[in-house]
Amino acid sequence: MAEQILVLDGVQHAYRRTVALRGVNLAVASGEVVAVTGRSGCGKSTLLHVAAGLVRPQGGRVELFGQDLAGVGDDERARLRRTRLALVLQFGQLVDELTGLDNVALPLLLDGHDPAASRRLAAERLERCGVADVAGVVPGEMSGGQQQRVAVARALVTGPQLILADEPTGSLDSLGARDLLDLLLAETVSTGSALVIVTHDNEVAARADREVRLADGTVASDVVLA
Repeated sequence: MAEQILVLDGVQHAYRRTVALRGVNLAVASGEVVAVTGRSGCGKSTLLHVAAGLVRPQGGRVELFGQDLAGVGDDERARLRRTRLALVLQFGQLVDELTGLDNVALPLLLDGHDPAASRRLAAERLERCGVADVAGVVPGEMSGGQQQRVAVARALVTGPQLILADEPTGSLDSLGARDLLDLLLAETVSTGSALVIVTHDNEVAARADREVRLADGTVASDVVLA
């Protein structure tokens, strides 16, 4: 049986008077692709931010790679995100002043890796993601699709065990969205990592192993897909 690398147990969180999560339970195993769906405002992004250790929930337990995040400090959470966890956001969130190559190398450099070796790995990752031609280009000179591919390359350069993607195809046309999803799924399969992808797109959700649908901050259904 595959190892569970993410467990949410009775997780609750609210922003002032708005309740985002109401006792959410979720477990994700190595090698699994889980689509999180639901209407806007149902708690999908909050769930992802809690899973990544960016938000400390007000109730319940979050276990990541066997560690209860309640006992993990901010520095260690940041280290986990640099080394074992990858975040892919809808608009890439690249650093405007850095080239594509340096954006991809950034997590390795922040973790103290050799600069030359980090840039070699970044160049290899850009090549695998089909955007080697933007290695010397800053984000403002890239297309939306190129930015997203660079963001995926940056997320994957550390060889993460868990990829959390928040609407990564939402700003792309249908062809670009399909290509980006193909890339994420191929990486998940080849490395045995897990992928949790928040999406409004039924076609994206249909390619997952499971679909977890949220409604009003709770898990309305958790279905294994054929």
